[in-house]
Amino acid sequence: MFDLIKDNASHRLMAFASPDERVFGLYLLMAAVIGVVSWVYYRYMAKPDHKPDNVQKGLLGFIFDKDVFLHKSAIQDYFYFVANAVIYVGIVSQLLISIHFFMIIFSGMLNGMFGTPAEPLMQVSVLSVVLYTLAFALAMDFAVFITHYLQHKIPLLWQFHQVHHSAEVLTPMTIYRMHPVDLFFTGIVGALLVGLAYAGFTYLTQATPSAYEVMGLNVIVFVFYFLGYNLRHSHIWLNYPSWLSHILISPAQHHIHHSVERKHWDKNMGLIFSFWDKLFGTLYVPKTYEKLKFGLDDKVQNPFGSILEMYVTPFKNAWALIVPPDSKRGAALTALVVLAVAGGVYYGIANMDKGIQARFAPLRSVHMEDLTWTEVELAIQTKGYDTVIIPTGGTEQNGAHVTLGKHNKVVHYTSEKIAERLGGTFVAPVIPYVPEDMHMQYAGTVGVSEETLKAVLRDAASSYRKQGIKNILFIGDSVGNQNAQKAVAEELDGKWDGVKVAHIDHYYSQNGQYEWLTLQGYKHNQIGGHAGIRDTSEIMVVDGANSVRKYTVMVPEREVGHNGDYSKASKAIGRKMLELKIDAAVNQIESIIGEREAEPETADIVTH
Repeated sequence: MFDLIKDNASHRLMAFASPDERVFGLYLLMAAVIGVVSWVYYRYMAKPDHKPDNVQKGLLGFIFDKDVFLHKSAIQDYFYFVANAVIYVGIVSQLLISIHFFMIIFSGMLNGMFGTPAEPLMQVSVLSVVLYTLAFALAMDFAVFITHYLQHKIPLLWQFHQVHHSAEVLTPMTIYRMHPVDLFFTGIVGALLVGLAYAGFTYLTQATPSAYEVMGLNVIVFVFYFLGYNLRHSHIWLNYPSWLSHILISPAQHHIHHSVERKHWDKNMGLIFSFWDKLFGTLYVPKTYEKLKFGLDDKVQNPFGSILEMYVTPFKNAWALIVPPDSKRGAALTALVVLAVAGGVYYGIANMDKGIQARFAPLRSVHMEDLTWTEVELAIQTKGYDTVIIPTGGTEQNGAHVTLGKHNKVVHYTSEKIAERLGGTFVAPVIPYVPEDMHMQYAGTVGVSEETLKAVLRDAASSYRKQGIKNILFIGDSVGNQNAQKAVAEELDGKWDGVKVAHIDHYYSQNGQYEWLTLQGYKHNQIGGHAGIRDTSEIMVVDGANSVRKYTVMVPEREVGHNGDYSKASKAIGRKMLELKIDAAVNQIESIIGEREAEPETADIVTH
């Protein structure tokens, strides 16, 4: 648990460098750009009575208003941000990142109520991805709206939500001025609704749903963050046209939400979309600039005198609603009961969620050597992993400029990318020793007979077949590997019921590399074969200076061992060479075993 808290706290404290955090540097930069445009508008085009007071402070004074950023309330935000990074992540991190628990419940309900479809009710397509992208955003947004609505309407919840509304000035850090109870409530409802959307699309398509993303975020959420999200909690008024404000919540509408004026109370609860507010009668669309005062009310804007009070006082006030304030014994008993129940609920959910994560969260790696045997077995039993790539490399001379392990490193890299593209696929440890007859005169080369390589491949395939693997794929990065792989695949394919064994020769011999280089104008003698442009470019991408020597050591009166002009190699060529290999392998594999599903992803639940 301590490691979980430490890791999540470190992530939160690095918020400015994390795209999934609302104060990511790119989002702040875009908000500043919009702020500059706003200042130009207010300074030169807006009517006098429609201008914020701080426009006269100049551009920098308008954007970085010291009266705002150095206000006592803002300083509270900064300290609360640091404190919360340590405190609340241990309570809510599982709820914020995991939808698996609710996805399993809803999947079971759908299959129980309607049965498992024999065929997908909706084909996986661009349309299904677009629909899931929208469904995810709507589910998340409604979760934030409905919890926010209830936090304002239910007195018990309002005691905790007051912490956020006690901000007397708004800065981008005000978003982190959220009591852990608020976050817990929003997180669990968000996980529930997003889990419902996930289970629904899984049921319809009989496949793992995927959404369009940018930098790991749902594209709708990313665009929302990018286009001025941080102005919601700022002193910069940005209002949308009336028609757009009936669809999307503008920063100005959220300013209204924080206003102390009674006519603004409980208005504009939405995060992204404003039509939820329209449906619930809480929409307020400002017609023009309104000068606002922020806080709880006009008399007491911020009742919290310290960070400790921001955590403790809401509990005291909540208990006072349940037990009369003059009943000290009753209040103490209530406190103990609430803490015990809260602790029990958290312990149960967290531990249940850990079990679910263990079974359903994506594997840490596709490389078997990086997994435990239990992780491998659970992946075979519950995650649909039924395929293994057995990569073969080679330990051989590669001229004076590339190290002996080139093939092993390249095939380790490409096999990983192929497995990730396919889904449900492991990568076995690279077999580093293969027939090397043509290179045995060079020091460091290790060769085995073709019969030895066949025996290793045969025994490895037999091992994986016994563990429940249904597709066994040989991929070799060197010419000396190909014959043995082909022979063993032909020998074993069809020998075991329901098990496919295949030699993926397109990876090496039909990948289009030579043709592509020819089209770029390279001649045959420049391209070469062994340790030439292709090999050198690939290893430059995979392992860089660790494997490619800038200054070479020569042995007198000995052939260097490479052919082709490796001086023309580059990372740009290497990336293309690797892409061609990977594409050729994936296409051939899919023609043999069919297309696979991608791994399910976790989801972040956004708060307002």
